[in-house]
Amino acid sequence: MAGLSVVTLLLGATREFLIALELRASGAADLFFRGLVAVSAARVVGLSLYRSRWIPAPREVLGTELLRQERWVSLAMAGAGIAALLAIVGPRAWTDPTVWVFAVSVTLAVHGSAMRALAERAGRERRGFALEWGIPLGTIAGATLLPGGALGPALGLMVGLAVGVAGVWPAARCPGGHDTKDMPLGTRGRTAALLLDALVYANLGLLDAALSHLFPVGGFARLNYAYLFVNAAIMVPSAAATVVALRASAGDPARAHAGLRRWAVLGGLAGAGAVATVGLLFAWSPAAAAVDGAIGWNVSEQTGVLILWSAPFAGLRLANTIGRQPQVAADPRALVSWDLAGIAGRALILGFGAATIGLIASPIGLAFAELVQLGAWWRAPRRSKA
Repeated sequence: MAGLSVVTLLLGATREFLIALELRASGAADLFFRGLVAVSAARVVGLSLYRSRWIPAPREVLGTELLRQERWVSLAMAGAGIAALLAIVGPRAWTDPTVWVFAVSVTLAVHGSAMRALAERAGRERRGFALEWGIPLGTIAGATLLPGGALGPALGLMVGLAVGVAGVWPAARCPGGHDTKDMPLGTRGRTAALLLDALVYANLGLLDAALSHLFPVGGFARLNYAYLFVNAAIMVPSAAATVVALRASAGDPARAHAGLRRWAVLGGLAGAGAVATVGLLFAWSPAAAAVDGAIGWNVSEQTGVLILWSAPFAGLRLANTIGRQPQVAADPRALVSWDLAGIAGRALILGFGAATIGLIASPIGLAFAELVQLGAWWRAPRRSKA
């Protein structure tokens, strides 16, 4: 699975490279990344919902029956996702056909998350990478065949999503689930808390996209180019840390807490160091010249600054990825207040900082939200009372 994740990362990097090559830091690039954020949010929230509702379902309930039962929920999520997309891009962009291509992609993303959850329920997790790879591969094909604007990559993304959904569908029809006697006991409000956590904490780009109109034209694209390198530095360690932390906290979260806290500190230092190293590499003139030469315009100078400012966020993010898992296992409802406090502070920093300090308001806001999140797990996890 780690190897498949690396391939996903490389495909995403290739996609970002082509967007930077074709659209540079332009309004068209901003529009593409705003649409991409809306599609990603629909996928993350949908997958969180369907995983929490379907994976514990009894084995005798067929996947097709689960799909039928949740059809109205899926339609509501697609409608909410399209409304969010339209709000993010703003009324001036509603006449652009690219926006409506992304609206179709949001609907496909919700349906695809349902297919992936059913595939995981059936023990076919690897089939889910048909979706993970379909999106960047389709975008790459669209940007290559229809260059010069956001419509080509958006069409490619939509086709890639459709192909990915078709690829996952056979696995989604396979039987799976728990024996009834082994079904895990639920907690009141657990599903809602997990969904809210996925929406507020996991979807980092959603708030930036919503407030991206405060930045100069092309600013949101520049942020995405910088965050590509930040995510590359911490993606694989974050995925591994999540799995290890979840397994360690599955038996007794309180017992695992002290050990995980030590690992969280070490992981945070390592994550911040890795991102800082990447940022300093951009300050090295031969590396910067190579990047600028490959892309064809001066992208390295501001990107390197943004990456360096992102080092505190990266370290805190990796620390939280490790440290908060016992609380996720014990009672995710305790995370909600910290999630909301973090995003509120981040919104204020973005809102006021965009006009005064520019793009670096984004990594500063991210670091603040992660700093707040430390309060959710630094002490021993709170036990559920229901």
